[in-house]
Amino acid sequence: MENALTGKLLAVDVDGTLLDPDGRLRQRTRDALEAANEAGATLTLATGRDWQAVEKLIDMLPSVRYSVCTNGIEVYSSNGERLAAHEIDLELAKTIIRSIRKQLPEVAIGVGVGGQLVGEEDISKALPVIPAGVSSFPAKMVPDIIPEITSSTQDIVIYHKDYHSRIQGLYEIIYEVVQDSRVDVVYSGLPMIEIVPAGCGKETGLSWLCSHLDINQADVIAFGDGMNDLSMLRWAGLGIAMGQSGVEVIQYADEITLGNSDDGVAAWIEAKL
Repeated sequence: MENALTGKLLAVDVDGTLLDPDGRLRQRTRDALEAANEAGATLTLATGRDWQAVEKLIDMLPSVRYSVCTNGIEVYSSNGERLAAHEIDLELAKTIIRSIRKQLPEVAIGVGVGGQLVGEEDISKALPVIPAGVSSFPAKMVPDIIPEITSSTQDIVIYHKDYHSRIQGLYEIIYEVVQDSRVDVVYSGLPMIEIVPAGCGKETGLSWLCSHLDINQADVIAFGDGMNDLSMLRWAGLGIAMGQSGVEVIQYADEITLGNSDDGVAAWIEAKL
């Protein structure tokens, strides 16, 4: 029997959306996603995290078939097969990192390589606190990132110990340093600034997935809460902002659900079944 979710692609952000404020996956949310799957929806995560940081989470959600990772740069199947990816050229990545290091020698830098994050000391401070068993960060800690870059990278992440008080200034410095049309400088809810292949957003990965699965853009339902969800919410057939989202996110959403402290994703799905 068809319902409001039959044939839809449900794309769910992770931090601030799927997980509660303590970074935990609640049973109600698991049950709701399973019910959506049984109702005929296809489920995917849509996250700024790399594959390594969602792999264990995917294991806890057997109904989720795909994961759009690294803010749309990569698309994975639930078995870990990388289906699509955009990358930053090897030499360009090294040039960017050297330029940032010259202007901001105190920052810690990480790069995404093959779905894993390789980071300098302190980069882990930019990543969310994750309960044991859900995921781990980073793949490898090193004193200097440059020797670790031996192939094209998915993204470059930059952390500064005073990030929260200096975010706008840091963003402007890094934006001026980079100045290359092949990459974009972005930031989301995590305390870090990212450099990604130009034109990539979560909607980039979702668009590829729609083509792969023969699903129309109009049949995409996306849930998110952060600045890195804006383009996805606007692109999706139905963009749903979490209740705790800032006004800059809510204004671009089609609907608003409860916050992640009140199981907003689960509540919305339950109301449709």
